[in-house]
Formats: sequence, structure tokens, C-alpha cells
Amino acid sequence: MNDTLRYVLAGALIFLIIILQPVYLEWLGYDTNPPSIENKEIVESDNNWAVPEKRSKPSFEPKLNKLPANAHGKESLITIVTPIYTATLTNRSGGSFVNYFLTGENSDKLKYLGGYDDGGFFQPDIPVSLIINSEEDCMPCLADYDDSGDRYNFLNQPFTLLNFTNQRDTIYLDDGSLELKYALHDPDGRTIINKKVSFSADKYINEHFYEINYDILEASNNLELLWYGGLRPTEEKEDEDVTYGSGIISQAGEIEDLQTTDPDEILNREVYKGQTDWVAIRTKYFMAAIIAESAGKYASLSGHNAEFGQRKHTPLYHASIGYPLDISLISSSIYLGPLDVDFLSQTDASLDASMNWGFAPIRPISKGVLWVLKFMHNKLSLNYGLVLLLFAFLVRLITGPLTKKSYESSQNMQKIQPEIKKVQAKYKGDPQRLNKETMALYKKHKVNPLGGCLPIMLQMPLLWALFMVFRTTIEFRGAPFMLWISDLSKPDVVFTLPFSIPIYGDGVAILPLVMGATLMLTMRMSSATMDKSQKPVMYFMNGFFILLFNTFPSGLNLYYTTYNMLSFFQQRSIKNKLANK
Repeated sequence: MNDTLRYVLAGALIFLIIILQPVYLEWLGYDTNPPSIENKEIVESDNNWAVPEKRSKPSFEPKLNKLPANAHGKESLITIVTPIYTATLTNRSGGSFVNYFLTGENSDKLKYLGGYDDGGFFQPDIPVSLIINSEEDCMPCLADYDDSGDRYNFLNQPFTLLNFTNQRDTIYLDDGSLELKYALHDPDGRTIINKKVSFSADKYINEHFYEINYDILEASNNLELLWYGGLRPTEEKEDEDVTYGSGIISQAGEIEDLQTTDPDEILNREVYKGQTDWVAIRTKYFMAAIIAESAGKYASLSGHNAEFGQRKHTPLYHASIGYPLDISLISSSIYLGPLDVDFLSQTDASLDASMNWGFAPIRPISKGVLWVLKFMHNKLSLNYGLVLLLFAFLVRLITGPLTKKSYESSQNMQKIQPEIKKVQAKYKGDPQRLNKETMALYKKHKVNPLGGCLPIMLQMPLLWALFMVFRTTIEFRGAPFMLWISDLSKPDVVFTLPFSIPIYGDGVAILPLVMGATLMLTMRMSSATMDKSQKPVMYFMNGFFILLFNTFPSGLNLYYTTYNMLSFFQQRSIKNKLANK
């Protein structure tokens, strides 16, 4: 094959790689379109229902037709202020969240900054708010589903607050716990539902306990503990919350989820039969989860798009746990906070399974990587940028012997290339003899043709785990490093172009360019003895990586840039030692 044909073939292959980029990203689990609901296996409830293909929003109504309103029904609000969050509840539904701000402090600033105000505009300097305005007041609430009308009937009337009635509407909880007691009465004064809501000063967990009087309450369907209205988006780039957001259920350790990336798509209610441990709604970095003390008999998920500010797509997911109609006690926990494994572990539920740790063999490595990063940050009191630099040195020490073995094997292979070409020319008409003589040549020079590949393959699980952790870990959200790198969870863009380049995007980031330079130096050293016809392919691939990594988080690019620089110096040292032998 002549050089011209090789160049044409190389260009075609690179073009094919660019075209297949979405498939490549989906394989890695990065920025990919979630699966369509049409491809999911639907598990139906006991009663089938007819569902329309599209509608502007799922219908609902308060359960006033079956349940009289509270005789003293008047909406009131109460705010709980703790060191880590500020929650405002309405007495409707017996304590439904109407506001929830994360105010946990980290040194001299709020730990979780940047979010959307009530007008739907992103503000970089306000605390993260997780509750989006909702007229249903069902975060959470009890409800039953009307199959014939294809809608929920919400038990969202105003309850009576039985304690703290003579105090101000703001309660400061600096430590310990707090309990609110609500009751729903009929016009005759009989108690229909008693509810207790308890809060902790140092946990994102609140307890919701219901006592239900079914001598008075008549329902025509199963009762559900429901979170209706999703979560408020938190990321400035619209596609980040859309891509990573979903409704999730856990049944017997198995996870199912529901997602949409189409703003015109309505995710009609799906029912999943089975003992349900918890249901959750997540965005990229935050979660609302209902955890059942006693497993429910089924779970349901649904969703629709909401109008919110200037955003084209704000998916709101709804999740519930279903119970038998004759149940009289429902005990549950609500986790409302960050996707931080330290806080998730306090729930004693498997909520961390909602995080994408990679394939099963990769998950332990991913969790180990995150543990090491958090350990270095907390115990050594280091900026996360410095943690990544130190971690790159640590990984370089671990993988250094493998890299050395790979590079030495590659150099030895290059040295015997002239002899291999002579053998190929001599026995080109006899494949069996060619193979025999080639293997004899490898044995003579003690060269393993796979010696350059195997060490790299052994590193792949670690590299994959690093990618999975760096792209979504909340520890990097809002974490600055130095100079222009102000947020390790976002690209380190220094200026924005007036147009967008495919794959590259519209922002110019510095770290991908520096990383590309380190790759170029390493490639030039590695290709010194390489066939000239192969060099253009390597340079094309280097350019492709610069394009691809431009939209990756700066924390990931900082790590890879440091790692590549260390690789360059190691390979140069090995090359000099081999040259002196």
C-alpha cells in the first residue's frame, strides 16, 4: 500500500471517528442521550388505563370531591433554619416543601453556590435551591391515582399545625432535632390523618410519619406516597441537568429509571410491581428520595416538561411508592440534598446506586478513587486542584512500572523492524514460514509483540474509573483552583466564540490545549522510529482529542494534563537510559 492511499485511509477513519462520536460518548457514559421510554419494559398495574400520546401537562385535582376541606383550612408557612439548609413548608399536604436552600458553609463561603431564582434565571452567587414552584403542593403528599381519568387525586388540603402555633413562623435549629405535628380534620372535627415531620440539624434527612383513619377516608384506589413536581435545575448549562436527570426506583436492589431529553415528550405514568425500597428524582448533583421503612407494593414514575425562565427544557419527574388501601401507618424518610456519598450513607439505603460508577467491575475502583480524593482533601486540607495534581503523581507512581515496560517493549520492537521487513520480503509467498520465522526472530531478541499493549490494557480499568468519577462528582462543583480555573466541574473557558464548532463547542478552554501540547511531545518522542506513513494519523488523533476534551470538566483536564507531563518526562528518561546502553 503506497503512502497516498494510507493517508486517504487514515483521513477516512478519522472522519468516521468524528461521525461516530455520539456512539463513543454513549459507550463512555458521558453526555449521552438517555434511552427512550419506548424501549423500556413497562410493568403495568392491576388496572390498565388509556393514555394519550401527548398533552401539555398531566392533569390533577385536589381530592375535594371525596374528602371535605379542613374546617379551619387556611394555608400557613413555617421555615426551619439549620446550619446546612433552610426549608420552608406549607401546611398543605401536612408539610409539603415550598422552598429548600442548601446553606452548608465551607470555610468562608457557602458550599453549594449557583442556581436558579424563582424567575428561572441562573444566578452564580445564590445558594442552590432544590424546590421548583408547584401548585400541587405535593413534595411530598398522599394521593391516589384515578385510572379512568388518568390523573392523581391529591390529599393536599391545608392541615392544622398542632405545635409551634404560638411561635414565629421561623424556627432556628442549631443542633439536635425538631418535630412538627399536623392533623387533617373533617368539618365535624374528626381526625382523618395525623402526620409528624421531623428534621435534623446536621442531616439532609427528614422523617414523614402518617397515621390514617380509614373509617372516615374512603378511597377508590391504592394509596401512594408521592413526590410530584421534580426538582429545580441547578446547572447553568441546560443540557447538564437534562442529561443526568431522571426518576429512579429501587426494588430488591435492582434499579430502574425514567428519562427524557425531548422537551415535547410526556412520560406517561409507569407502574413497577414489586417490593419497593425507595424512589428518587435526581438532577446532575442533587436528589430528592422517598425511602420506605416498610417496602411498598409497587412504585410509579412519570414526567413532563415545565416552563421555567428562558430554558427550553426543564424535565420534572414524579415518583411514588404505592401501598395497599387498608394501610393505616406509613413511615418514610425524605432525603433532600447533594449527591455526596457521605450524606447518602446516613440514610442506610442504597441511594449511591443512583450514581453512575461505571460497569460492575469498574464500580469498586471508582468508589476507591473518590475515597482517596476526599481523604486527601479533608485530611490534608488541600484545594481540590492541588489534590488532583497530587493524585496524578500518585497514579503515575502506581502505573509507572507498567508504562516503563510498555515503552521499553515498544522501543525493542522498533529496533528489530528492519529484520522483520527482511523476513516479510523473503517469505511473502509462504504465510506459514513467515509466521514461524517472525516468531523465531521475537524469541531470538527476547521481544514480546504484545508487551507494549498489555501494560496499557491493565491500566484501562483505572483510567475508566477516573473518567467516571471526575465527570460527575459533586466535590468539584464550584471548587476553584487558581488563575482562570474557577470551577473544576466546568470547562476552563477563557472566552466564547460567536459560533459553535462541532465537537469543540463555542468556548475556548486552555487546559485542553496544554494537554494537546503534552500529547504532541509524547507522540513525537514515541514516533521517532515509527514509519513515516503512520505519523499523520497520530497527529490527527491528537487534534481530535483537543476538540473532544474542550467540553470536559477542567478537573478532568487538569488531571490528564499533569499525568501526560509526567509520562513525557518518564519516557524521556527511559529513552536516554536505553540510548546509553
